[in-house]
Amino acid sequence: MKVTINLSLILFSIALASCASQPSLIATESLLQEAVESSLAPEKTDLPLEKISSESLYDLLVGDVALSRNQFDTALAKYSYQARVTNDQEVIKLTLRIAEHLEDQSTRVEMARLWLEVAPDNTEAHRAALDTFMASGNVLEALDQGGWLYQNRDDLDAFIFVSTAAVVSPKLFTSIIDHLATLSLSDEKKPTIRFIEAIFYQKSNQPIKAETKTREFLALRGNDQRGLLLLAQLLHQQQRKDEAIAVLEEALQDDPSARKLRLQYARFLAADSVDKAIIQFNLLQADDPKDQEVNFLLGLLRLSQNKFDLAIPLFQQASNTPSLRANAQYHLGTIAERQNRIVDAINHYTQVRFGRNYIVAASRVSTLLATHRNINEARQYLQRLRFSQPQQAVSLFQVESNLLISMQQPAQALQILSSGLETFPNDPELLYARSMVAEQQDNFALAESDLRILLAQDENNATILNALGYTMALHTDRQQEAYDLIIRAYNLSPNSPSIIDSLGWVLFKLGRAQEALTYLEQAYNMVSDPEIAAHLGEVYWVLGNSEQALELWSKTLKQHPNHQEIMQTMLRLGASASIAP
Repeated sequence: MKVTINLSLILFSIALASCASQPSLIATESLLQEAVESSLAPEKTDLPLEKISSESLYDLLVGDVALSRNQFDTALAKYSYQARVTNDQEVIKLTLRIAEHLEDQSTRVEMARLWLEVAPDNTEAHRAALDTFMASGNVLEALDQGGWLYQNRDDLDAFIFVSTAAVVSPKLFTSIIDHLATLSLSDEKKPTIRFIEAIFYQKSNQPIKAETKTREFLALRGNDQRGLLLLAQLLHQQQRKDEAIAVLEEALQDDPSARKLRLQYARFLAADSVDKAIIQFNLLQADDPKDQEVNFLLGLLRLSQNKFDLAIPLFQQASNTPSLRANAQYHLGTIAERQNRIVDAINHYTQVRFGRNYIVAASRVSTLLATHRNINEARQYLQRLRFSQPQQAVSLFQVESNLLISMQQPAQALQILSSGLETFPNDPELLYARSMVAEQQDNFALAESDLRILLAQDENNATILNALGYTMALHTDRQQEAYDLIIRAYNLSPNSPSIIDSLGWVLFKLGRAQEALTYLEQAYNMVSDPEIAAHLGEVYWVLGNSEQALELWSKTLKQHPNHQEIMQTMLRLGASASIAP
């Protein structure tokens, strides 16, 4: 049967080489290499064709042709049937890969189980089953495979891999803990079960139990680096930072060469003492100058000290590593911008093509182009990005809108958001952004319409309820309706300063100033925001506490000079002349 499917292995391996979508213990490259080597080897004739039924041979040939034409559904149907009929490992393996490519979890699981049944001692079968059960959420069966690989092939990573599974319910968590106790491991390897339990307890937000299990593991395994790292993380997670650092310090005294422990130690130190952290990162860098993660983290610390001359070469080195390139280029861009090297800044920012800083970098490029060249060039740049990065288009529409607002072009900002909504109808981010811009232009009808659409999508969204209620209180006389919306938001999110401020303000607008005072003071004590200060000061003023109002406004204006809302409030109340310039 092996000769029959060689062509299929080659074709399918090549097809999958560029479209693998999830981490796997079985590398696609290894399958490709196996297929190529097989195709170059002399044909084997030790399997007489008469042993293959004509029906099986026909199905396999049809499957080969279907694969060559990328007709994966047809190929899967033919191969899965023949896998069941022949129990041939190569047919099973290829069927498993086709099912993985098509995300047909049912067939994939069936083939994984069949392969284990046909070849119970085959390591590759167990690895494929582990990948399959993890992908399909069969954590208990994945534990069996991870345990088998650890026990029989000494593959600890495979066992630990199972701990990355999502725990979606307390029932599943309990089943996992119970199942771990049933695994057939030798006495030498059983302590590792406590380590796996600790990870699952950590994932289930039970750090104290996780700590207990980790300490039990370390008591049996001594200075195991994985256990020490987990213990330090758990202590840090419980805000026991000094204990976490002490664990790592003691471990490093015993083994100064423990690189992973020193890296974690340096990270913990960075939160409280940049200088101490730099000492540790320098030790790591001296030991391995090509460790680009260390170079990148050290660059961040040097950047925090504004030591650009030291940070730049570190980020440049880190940029040679694909996984670090985007973030390293972003920070090189920020340094160039702060040094007023505008062309360099733009060049660095445009190298950020993915990752968490992608949108921020695009925003900075557009702002620099608008400021130093012209707004049209900035907008054209963002339009090109939307074309080349369609998955980021919604965010890029918002970037262009924000740019136009910053350039005092609110009408065009509203227009670009409307264009975005034509492309992405009822997108919540664009609807919310347009409602805010519409409100700023006193277009309450459009703002209300957009917010009503959002509420229809999620009627218990406290942010939207508050936005609609507060906007309504500002722009209409529908104060009772505004109150009803805001009180719903407050009941859903009673600790939000912005919602508490809105509640106080609408109560004031309803003539209930004394009640409003309580909420506005609470909001201001939570966040000393100038808009809250404007509201609170006005209530003080109306209640006759003019000195308290003037003191609050004066204090806020020192921190936020010429804040528009405070200045307008004071002017409207005739209080502006009461504060000396």
